[in-house]
Amino acid sequence: MTKEKETFKTIPVGTKVSWHYRSAIGHGTVTGVHKMGTNADNTMYSVRQTDHHPGEPAVVHHSGSALSRT
Repeated sequence: MTKEKETFKTIPVGTKVSWHYRSAIGHGTVTGVHKMGTNADNTMYSVRQTDHHPGEPAVVHHSGSALSRT
């Protein structure tokens, strides 16, 4: 007997988000799913930073639990 895999909603592309990073807060926009998890919190998202500094990557990866919608 097989069990159907439950589906869940991921954070939509284009959603503006923020996250805590050390003593600062990062800001950006979700550009896609980087690695699918079993729920929205443990799925990894690609986020284009809007306030990155020279030497930092323009796109970072964070779990859904680390992101807050802004």
